[in-house]
Amino acid sequence: MNQAAVVYRRNAEPSRGLAAAGIFFLKWFLAIPHFIIVGILGYLALIAGYIGYFVVAFTGNLPGGIQNFITWWLRWWIRTYGWTAGISDEYPPFETDPTGYGVDATLPRNESPSKGLAVAGIFLVKAIGAIPHLIVLGVLMFVALIAIWIGYFAVAFTGNLPEGIQDFVAGVFQWFARVAAWLTGLTDEYPPFSLQVSPQVG
Repeated sequence: MNQAAVVYRRNAEPSRGLAAAGIFFLKWFLAIPHFIIVGILGYLALIAGYIGYFVVAFTGNLPGGIQNFITWWLRWWIRTYGWTAGISDEYPPFETDPTGYGVDATLPRNESPSKGLAVAGIFLVKAIGAIPHLIVLGVLMFVALIAIWIGYFAVAFTGNLPEGIQDFVAGVFQWFARVAAWLTGLTDEYPPFSLQVSPQVG
């Protein structure tokens, strides 16, 4: 399957201090520099993806630079929100290609992009095709925020972050990454309606 995947290790020993910081919004405050970066990169990635539609429509190829930029943004997004969710307690690095971080993503490469889908992207037909996913994601993101908030309290009082919360939130993030990858042309394979994820062992 040519889809994005969230790669993560469950946080077996979450920080109670960071959880308490999350309860009082201090953790989100600390993440503001990353929120700004991924926000700006997100807008630029959408523009790059739209430009990519024209390139594919006329040449049949999606430039590696566009794919690399979109991949850079999505991986940074996953690391930032993975930290705010408590899947990793290590503050996200300000790097384009860090290794060994507790939560990250692998993104597909589109070596043979569809000219038809590129034309559909130009005329926003592809965006219409994503509407069912965007509706579901809107609901799931709201539920994930509640789950993250509950997780902060669980860690603060018990020292443990339930595996179910980590896997659910990672699944929501993976769903987002798959839809974003499809919309921006990293893959022509329509994303599945699935929360299934597989954490790394060890």
